[in-house]
Amino acid sequence: MSLKIAACFILSIFSLESKAQEALGTNDSIHKKYPFIKTEQNIVQGDTASLIPFYQKLYLLQQDSAITVRVVHIGDSHLQADHFPAMVRQKLQKKFGNAGRGLVAPFKLGRTNEPTNYKSTSNTPWKARRIVNEKDSMPIGISGLTVKNDAASSYLSMHTYNADGLDYSFSKITLFHQKGMGTYNFNVCDSLFCFQTAINSQNDSLNEYSVVHVPLSNTVIFSFDTIDTLSKKTALIYGMLLENEKPGMLYSTIGINGAEYRHYNRNPKFQHQLKVLQPDLIIISLGTNEAYAAKYNSNDFYKEIDTLITNLKTQNPGAQFLLTTPGDSYRKRKYKNPNNLKATRTVINYSNDHYLAYWDWYHIMGGMGSINKWFVKGLTSKDKLHLNRKGYEVQGNLLYQALYMSYMNYLNVLHTKP
Repeated sequence: MSLKIAACFILSIFSLESKAQEALGTNDSIHKKYPFIKTEQNIVQGDTASLIPFYQKLYLLQQDSAITVRVVHIGDSHLQADHFPAMVRQKLQKKFGNAGRGLVAPFKLGRTNEPTNYKSTSNTPWKARRIVNEKDSMPIGISGLTVKNDAASSYLSMHTYNADGLDYSFSKITLFHQKGMGTYNFNVCDSLFCFQTAINSQNDSLNEYSVVHVPLSNTVIFSFDTIDTLSKKTALIYGMLLENEKPGMLYSTIGINGAEYRHYNRNPKFQHQLKVLQPDLIIISLGTNEAYAAKYNSNDFYKEIDTLITNLKTQNPGAQFLLTTPGDSYRKRKYKNPNNLKATRTVINYSNDHYLAYWDWYHIMGGMGSINKWFVKGLTSKDKLHLNRKGYEVQGNLLYQALYMSYMNYLNVLHTKP
């Protein structure tokens, strides 16, 4: 069979995906416990054939190929605490192998909430800027958070915690940091001693990063070079990628409280540095904050989506995309927000117009007013805008199931002879 005929055959089969996924019945337990969740709609929709290159790499990984499959999940406050993406990460890594914790950022040093599976510490205060702080001139890079320090006696420590039976120790660190004149050299240390001066100041492009290999550990400490005490220097860090250099799944999360598409669009360093992660799949979960605005405009929202997708495609030509719609939420805890449905339709329209896959979270969770049902079942915070940890874990489980069932459909097609 020619590749062209095979592609057409796969595309036609994928159009029957929803019926095939219903037959798998993997959402039954969630539906029994939370009948208001529309688990029959928990499928990847749109141009699902666009995800075939991603599924091909998953298949190679399952065939014991020594490769790493890389997912980058971009979003807002629903992602920053990591409860939602952590569930997807853990389930994918248990199924396909654990290649490491992925991207981390020192949120605690930036005085904001940090995921529970790692911890950043320092002996001195740091200045910080998040991607939503538009008046600050500090550059924003890969994580959406930048921290800055000019104290010569300072250090930054990052420690990962193993999660749900997964070992998140690492042997390869990609540190995203400012280089050039006036920046510190870093000493790289573990919890006992500094074993390598690995990162030196030098001029570079927007892709400002350095790679260092270390003995397998859950802790790394970056201390500043204090030899030259006469000239004032600065440490400016955008985040770090932690890998164990084993085959498997590497799932990185980029989430900032209050973030919208436009915030990521206005920071070219973020877009340039993201390609260093070499994503096979980019999942984008934005729209909640756009829909929360009283003056929401679907045309403006559509344009912002297009700007981000276009820029990310330019920087990452080998990546596939999955857009997720915003969920239902209330305004001021008691007013239903009709903009969520409008934003959902905009995401779906954009996906269909540009042949992308999407996951319709708004209708899966129950549609207009469903956030109150989630609240009654103890799955949301009091603001009825955010889920709580339990709720986010349900959401993550659903997204994993939708992705995995779509992948299984790909395998069924792969092994079906016409």
